[in-house]
Amino acid sequence: MSCIFAAMRRLAFLPFCLPVFLFAQNKEPITINNADYLDFNKNYANAERLVGHVSMAQGDMTLTCDSAWFWKDENRMEAFGHTFLNQAGGMRVWSDYMLYNGNTKMASAQRNVRMTDGKMSLTTDAIQYDVTQKIASYTTGGNIKDGENTMVSRHGSYHSNTREYFFKGKIKLVNPEYTMTCDTLNYNGNTKVAYFFGPTYISSTDNLLFCNYGWYDTKNNSCQFSKKAYILSKENRIDSDSFLYNRNTGIGRAFGHISLTDTLQKIVIRGKKGIHNRFEKTTLISENAMATKAFDKDSLFLKANYFFDKLDTLTQKRTLTAYGSAKIFKQDVQGMGDSLSYSLTDSIIRLFKNPVLWNDSNQTTGDTIFIYQKGKSIDKMDVLQNAMIIMTEGPNKFNQIKGKALYGHFENNKIYKVKVRGNGQSVYYVRDDSAKYSGVNYVECTNMVINIDSNKVKKVSFLATPKGSFYPLEKFPKEKQKLRGFIWLADKRPVRGDFIY
Repeated sequence: MSCIFAAMRRLAFLPFCLPVFLFAQNKEPITINNADYLDFNKNYANAERLVGHVSMAQGDMTLTCDSAWFWKDENRMEAFGHTFLNQAGGMRVWSDYMLYNGNTKMASAQRNVRMTDGKMSLTTDAIQYDVTQKIASYTTGGNIKDGENTMVSRHGSYHSNTREYFFKGKIKLVNPEYTMTCDTLNYNGNTKVAYFFGPTYISSTDNLLFCNYGWYDTKNNSCQFSKKAYILSKENRIDSDSFLYNRNTGIGRAFGHISLTDTLQKIVIRGKKGIHNRFEKTTLISENAMATKAFDKDSLFLKANYFFDKLDTLTQKRTLTAYGSAKIFKQDVQGMGDSLSYSLTDSIIRLFKNPVLWNDSNQTTGDTIFIYQKGKSIDKMDVLQNAMIIMTEGPNKFNQIKGKALYGHFENNKIYKVKVRGNGQSVYYVRDDSAKYSGVNYVECTNMVINIDSNKVKKVSFLATPKGSFYPLEKFPKEKQKLRGFIWLADKRPVRGDFIY
């Protein structure tokens, strides 16, 4: 016995080397390379106790620790204190405790676990590492650093051969330019592309992106979002079935059931295709495009082939422009034209190219029409070039005001005064005290002011020498009943049903 203790004392001071032990013909045995002290404890499941500068190896893997239990018959070991697994090809694992099975080549590291392959680094409380497949997984929360990206999740796995990550549960990816949170995420360290499943948020100083499915190229800052996706910025929110977006260019493309919502201006623009420019603060929406601006008890509806929304960063004025068969509807006013613009800041509506405006029983036409609103009501109207207002007086009877330019003034959304500038003409039917027609006034005057009450001409003030005649109703010449350029477009007047999206 004294010889045995003497031999063991010598082992405590000399590196201990053991030969290779074969446990089975088809199994690769663990090799003990070094230990300061060795003890065999039969009572502890035939385990060998290794203490001090312990080193062991299997294939291209080496494992060092402060101490270990080694079951040579089972080809497995339990390592304690400063455990370090090093595999050829760059994979390294540090921990306070590790179990290693040489038959399955599975390592279980616990407590203060760190792992790296030279390109990524992982910290966690516990990890399972497959030495053969070079796959690491954890279920107690982990933190991964890969280049500029830091990823935190409850569950995760890393495939070193392909540099693929699979995350699950409370995931957070932090990049210098944005932060991503989601429930399920796959990430490729080579391509730097992340694929996410389930509710996903990507936030930055400029905007917030949300989707239930998509991918993000973190290297090129491009991404695709779908399934109830939206982009929320300081100015508006864009919802869509699918987005393609590039942070570098600031350009996003939207497809299917698009809606642009401005909560400050209380306007929503819908369509099926859209392009948004983050830097220029513009959005283009097309295909069945429609806009709705809410007022307290009413809404303004706009419809066109496509809409262009722009924020002037210098003046902070927002303008919505509609192109192609533009229509407008509100309970008190309707209009149409080839195009229109709506200043959301000062509530000015401009109709261009063959515009027509209807208010009450009046129809206004011209080359360009400007509508000025005060609150939710019309305040005034400018009609430029070939201007004409037609007011229904009765069956086949129309009061008419025509000029180079007309300027209308409104009260309670009803026109009460019209100023005519240049080449003024008017036709208006006169009633006597019994409300019967007494005749028709036909007047030509360069400039004049016409006062209207309940859609009836009450007073005409001539600002230059007028020329005209008063005709009895039955003697009113047919050729003068309708001024040149007269066109009645009641069948074209927009109705609420035209604006059902």
